[in-house]
Amino acid sequence: MKILAINGSPRGAKGNTEQLLQKFLQGAQAAGAEAETIYLKDKKINHCRGCYSCWGKTPGVCVHKDDMPELLEKVRKAEIIVYATPLYVYTVSGLMKDFMDRRLPLALPQIIKYGDRYAHPRRYEETKHKTVLISNCGFPGRQYFSGMMESFRIFCSSPHNELAGAILCSAGPLLTIPPAREMVQWYLESCEKAGREVVLEGSISPATQAVLDKELITDVDQYMNTANSYWEQVHSGQLRFEPEA
Repeated sequence: MKILAINGSPRGAKGNTEQLLQKFLQGAQAAGAEAETIYLKDKKINHCRGCYSCWGKTPGVCVHKDDMPELLEKVRKAEIIVYATPLYVYTVSGLMKDFMDRRLPLALPQIIKYGDRYAHPRRYEETKHKTVLISNCGFPGRQYFSGMMESFRIFCSSPHNELAGAILCSAGPLLTIPPAREMVQWYLESCEKAGREVVLEGSISPATQAVLDKELITDVDQYMNTANSYWEQVHSGQLRFEPEA
């Protein structure tokens, strides 16, 4: 089974999103899957121009000469696609949105109906896969993922694209803070278990999903005070802020 993991974080392998993604992939690989991770920050992907040349003038081929044709070939061959992105303004990152927009050449322009939904049919018969969504945010509370989650429910509403599960982690900075690593180990272990389940069972089990839907923190006030204190020290010059990407 081939898994294509798309990391849409501008911080790439140094971000909080990567912690969740790689644990999921470890579980998937332990179950026998072959996985490849693409870091969008390292790719040249232009914005979609909305010209529809890939539907009319040059069917299946975009006017842009960048890295997307190579990525679209990988999408065509994947059986599971993992979209891993930090929550940016309550949805996917800009890098991820460009990638998703530029998938348009894989679709045909006709409109067809699937149950009570409408969609474009796929251009290539083999372009059928399951989707996993992985995201994290700095806010405490999973309600901030609601917009993103609704987008993916619709995105995966056709017979050739099924949502196999979602790992949505609030208070994401805890994933990369060394003192908190032990505190969040239970969550990372559940991510690994989810990877195994998607490969072996086709989706994240209800029991594992219930664990992944839990909050990392129980004391929201303490979390907020710690985060706010950090930025106050940065602004006052007591701490030196050095971006990782």
